[in-house]
Amino acid sequence: MRHLLLALSALPTLAAAQPYLIGNRSITFFDASRNRNIATNLYYPGETAGGNAAVLAGEWPVLVVGHGFVMGTDAYANLWNHFVPRGYIVALPTTEGGFAPNHGNFGQDLAYLATALQAANDEVASPFYQRVAPTSALMGHSMGGGASFLGAANNTGITTVVNLAAAETNPSAVAACAQVQVPTLVFAASNDCVTPISQHQEPMYNALTVPCRAFVSVIGGSHCYFAESNFNCSLGELTCTPAPAIPRAVQHGAVNDFATLWLDHFLKGDEPAFAAFLDSASLSTRVVATTTCGLPTSVSHAQHDDPVLWPSIANDRFHVRIGAPALVEVYGIDGKRMLSTQVRSSGEPVDVRALAPGGYAVVLVEGGASRRLRLLVAR
Repeated sequence: MRHLLLALSALPTLAAAQPYLIGNRSITFFDASRNRNIATNLYYPGETAGGNAAVLAGEWPVLVVGHGFVMGTDAYANLWNHFVPRGYIVALPTTEGGFAPNHGNFGQDLAYLATALQAANDEVASPFYQRVAPTSALMGHSMGGGASFLGAANNTGITTVVNLAAAETNPSAVAACAQVQVPTLVFAASNDCVTPISQHQEPMYNALTVPCRAFVSVIGGSHCYFAESNFNCSLGELTCTPAPAIPRAVQHGAVNDFATLWLDHFLKGDEPAFAAFLDSASLSTRVVATTTCGLPTSVSHAQHDDPVLWPSIANDRFHVRIGAPALVEVYGIDGKRMLSTQVRSSGEPVDVRALAPGGYAVVLVEGGASRRLRLLVAR
């Protein structure tokens, strides 16, 4: 029986990982239950860099990444260039790339690849023989993000789900979220005009029932900036507003930092990484984040009770927990005060309908002491 990964020794947060070389190859997997070929581009730690390189000795966790609508897998070079040198296998199916994709099939493709790569570890003829760790994540961007929820529904063969600006699908990714049974990290972007948070990622996150889940919205980020520059994605983004407010590289950096901590914990057993994730979710000025995950960091995480501010992803209003009348001030990311009001009792609503969608800092002043909280306004 294959062993479970042991917790790694404590390392400095975000210390440079072993810079493994990037090998790549294309393999067509066959799902006999659906009589379906799944052409896949794979990137992995290699003995050498480049095409058809031998897979480096070791056990590497698997990230299966679903592409966006009419976006090729080359749009996600940012993901494999970041994660492979850190010791991950990245698998990108090329299926459902046309203008009439079958979302259900795509979700099943993602799920099947995770299973197939786990099985390849025991197949002597496979280039991945004895090279695959017993942990895997379903990931995806936009359509692929929605499909990752379809593939994760009632799927106990995977370890976690991480997706980027997930889009609602047919069948419904929102409905599938209620059947996800593994820790889930949902990324969004405050300036996403293609899949607005309130219509896509927020309903998905709210539909999740798994005890450990997290929502991270990149302040000023956009839908297409989760990937490399891509003509089809950019064309869609030209037709809507708001525009990105940060450079693509800044958005990539925020995603890489948070996703690495999450995946290093759940796929590699790194306990300090998850403590760093929780600290960053609370303190980072690059994102607005909320999470139900607490320490200790097993899969059966306890949910935080009695939040100070709720909901942290607000539409028209939010509420605060106080013990005495308090002053509530809301500041924009530029430091400008946008709202100031007195709250007399816990649960009294604070109206934010006048605020534009985006990330804000909330300063709660009670009894001479102040607390700084994070708020995302999404509509």
